[in-house]
Amino acid sequence: MEEGVDIVWLLQVGSAFVLNCGFSWLAGSWWARRWLPAGAVRPAAFEARLRTLDLLAAGVAIAACGLSLLAATAVMGGTGLREACAMFWVMATSTAYGRSGCVAVAALAAVLALRCVRRLPSAVELAVLLCMGIFAVTRSSMGHAGEQGLWSLPMAAESIHLSAISVWAGIVAVSGCLVLPVRWETDALQRYLGWMSHAATAALAAIAMTGIYSGWHRVGSTGNLIYTVYGLTLLSKVALVLLAIGIGGYNKFIGLPAASRSAAGVAVVRLALRIETVLLLGAILAAALLTSQQPPTAI
Repeated sequence: MEEGVDIVWLLQVGSAFVLNCGFSWLAGSWWARRWLPAGAVRPAAFEARLRTLDLLAAGVAIAACGLSLLAATAVMGGTGLREACAMFWVMATSTAYGRSGCVAVAALAAVLALRCVRRLPSAVELAVLLCMGIFAVTRSSMGHAGEQGLWSLPMAAESIHLSAISVWAGIVAVSGCLVLPVRWETDALQRYLGWMSHAATAALAAIAMTGIYSGWHRVGSTGNLIYTVYGLTLLSKVALVLLAIGIGGYNKFIGLPAASRSAAGVAVVRLALRIETVLLLGAILAAALLTSQQPPTAI
């Protein structure tokens, strides 16, 4: 039985991590499409890669969301995965958690369907953003914040926090791995990097405000922060975010000005963004670990 519980825990954490990574990519991709020059100015190969990675991210996120529901079924029933499969449909249709999960899957499926279309009008792109917003809210309602009610302050803070960290991680990953390796006109690249910097700063401000509120709301005291597994995991997440902020600060004040002057500067920014991506992936993993733990204030 212990082995079965370990497998359930690994599935719970792993699916949450993959799901948040997929959603982050979709969020970053959505904003990258807004900031890059449109139409024939974009290289065809870049367009093809962006669309392929969007479809992959949406598909993987849908699968991960389904697996997270299966893991939740096992946790609720106190069973292994095999027994949970028989209980899955009942959980998904008769519990608030399961119904929220189905809404989240439907929102991601809508994003996947819309991304199958090669060129979407601006109005339809707003529908993609709406679907991602629905996912963020319903996903937040499935966590600890959802226990306070859909219209509660903890729920609002968690939804904003999830959206902000996803946008930050997404634009950093999309920029470092996909956008900057392409040669763009100087004006277009500088405009893109400027928007990226502003968006990351705004996301960071939202993360800081909601993170402090949610963290203290769940931890409750300094002792719980230091002497509980939940508190130590939260501190690890904060440390990774602070390191990423340091890399981002370097880019904002040193890297981006250098990138406006030379190709070598662009290469340094690209490397910094990739390092920042790794740090943010670590923070997303820590967040996934937190979802599998009970906050000290709830015990």
